[in-house]
Order: sequence, then structure tokens, then C-alpha cells
Amino acid sequence: MDASQQQLFDLLKLQKIDSSVDQLQARLGSLPEQRELEDLEQRYRDLERKTAEREAELDEVLGRQRKLEHEIDGCTQKIEYEQKRMNSGDISNVRELSGLAAEIESLKRRKDRFEDDDLEVMQERETLEGTIDAMRVDLDQLQQQIQSVTQKRDEASAEVSKELDAQKDSRASWAPRLPGDLVGYYEGLRSTKSGVGAAPLQGSTCMGCHMKLPAQEVERVRKANGLVRCDECGRILVVVDRKQD
Repeated sequence: MDASQQQLFDLLKLQKIDSSVDQLQARLGSLPEQRELEDLEQRYRDLERKTAEREAELDEVLGRQRKLEHEIDGCTQKIEYEQKRMNSGDISNVRELSGLAAEIESLKRRKDRFEDDDLEVMQERETLEGTIDAMRVDLDQLQQQIQSVTQKRDEASAEVSKELDAQKDSRASWAPRLPGDLVGYYEGLRSTKSGVGAAPLQGSTCMGCHMKLPAQEVERVRKANGLVRCDECGRILVVVDRKQD
């Protein structure tokens, strides 16, 4: 393929723009603010899940507490009822009165057991409530951090996007200066050569593959007219210390 020295110099300029575009796109896809945001969001989701688990435990504890309080109320009412019967004077049979007194004592012991259990459940509830309250504070703080980092990410993204748009505009105005077949050939190489289709020859080194070429190959490249490719990597080589026309 024929190409003038000026066209090859222009091709290197196009390569520089394309490399800038690639670097900016890579930056846009790996912003440190984005990674920080993803980490915060994952931490928020994990804490949110753990908070929901503790809230489910609290619901179960509250259910047990309601059941115990119901049992305590039942015992209290039953004791009051039997105590009134015992004190009413309607029962004169000694054996029946003795049995009623024993029943009242049994109810009191049962009530005491329920109250002891209720105290333990109350302590368990208070511990869970304290844990959940602390978790919710942490969730609020994480949410504030997420909002702050989201804003920073958006600002960084906008800045990089602005640079990227400028480079794309530059490419759109620069590429038409080159022959279409040369640009097409170069872009085909770029697609298979990690984004670098054309590279300068600096001294005896191809800056595309960073391999030092044999002296005979360097001499061939320097003397050649038109498009020349590196024997090592196959990229288009441009002698940059040659005077432009």
C-alpha cells in the first residue's frame, strides 16, 4: 500500500488520538470513585440484610413476650378469681378450701416462672433493639457516604467524558485527512494489536512492541518508501526522525 511520509506522520497523530481515546475509555470504566461506590453499596446491602435478620429475630422475641404476658395476665386473673372465692365465705368445706389454697399457690408459682421467662425475653429484646438501632445508624451513615461518593463519581465521570468527547471530535476531524484505505488498514491492525496499529521507530526500537530491530532491518525501514511493517509485531512503522515534507 502506497503512503507518503506526510500521511504516515499524520497516521501517527491519529494513533496518538486513538490511544488517548482508549485510555480515557479505560479510565471511565475503572474510576476509583466507582470502585469505592461499589464497595460502599455492597457494604450497605450486607448490613441491610443483617439488619433484616435481626429485625426478624426481634419479631420472634416480641411474639414470645406477648405470649408470656398473656400467660401472666391469665394467671393473675385466675389467682384473683380463686382468691375471691376463697375469701367469699361461700365455701366452708375444709378439704375444698385447702385444695383451693393449693391451687392458688400453684398458680402463683406458675406466674413466677412466666415472669422470670418474661424478664429474660425482655433483656433479649432490649439487646436486639440496641443492636438494630446501631445498625440503622450505620446504614444512615453509609447512605450519606454513598450519596457523597456518587456525586464525586459523577463529577469525575463528567470530567473524563468531556476529555473523551474532545478527543473523539479531534479524531472525527483528523481521520478524513488520510486516505480511506490507509485508515481502514490501520484500524484492522489496531483491532488485533491491542489498539496500536502504527508506531514510531525510535533509534532501532519499534515503539509498538518495544523490540530492538536488527541493524539490517532498521536500514531497510529507513530506506523504504511507503508503508512498512515491523517484522516483529506487524505494526506500521514510521521513521520519526525523518524530515516532514
